[in-house]
Amino acid sequence: MKKINILVATGLCVAVVLPSCKNSGKAPSEEEPQAVEAVQEVQAEPEANDLSRVPSHDNSAEDDKVIMEFIKEMFAQSVYTDEEFLKKHCTENMLAQLRADYDYEGEGYANWDFRSESNDGFGDNHIICIEKKEGRYYYEGNDGGTKFRNIISAFVKDGVVMFDGITRDKSYQGE
Repeated sequence: MKKINILVATGLCVAVVLPSCKNSGKAPSEEEPQAVEAVQEVQAEPEANDLSRVPSHDNSAEDDKVIMEFIKEMFAQSVYTDEEFLKKHCTENMLAQLRADYDYEGEGYANWDFRSESNDGFGDNHIICIEKKEGRYYYEGNDGGTKFRNIISAFVKDGVVMFDGITRDKSYQGE
């Protein structure tokens, strides 16, 4: 049976290749474009970040330091999984995003938005770096071996760090 399949496959290859190898009698300028020319490597452009989910805030340099340290501690301790933490440190806008991103039955918060898109990886979980750009915080992390970068909106209100929106940095290429 294997021999028959091989013979059939070989016959099909010959039937496809031979017509493309024929000299059509046309001058080279009149020849139809070869399939090689039609096949081009298409590189997808990176998707644009949805910054409409992440309002910018003008924070002082002192507030920036507080927010960046808070993000590091929050991630290191995984407190973003605690509903009370979310209610205390998220604006209604952020809570609405987390509810909308929750893709299970019932109600809940998509606390995984704070992490990478991986499934509970093993290993080291920490923030690699945080930088502020245009009133938003870009934090790069290692989530159980998966590197990622998220964009988060934050400000300090009455001494409490408040998150106001979050999205993945789709332009991040990771290592």
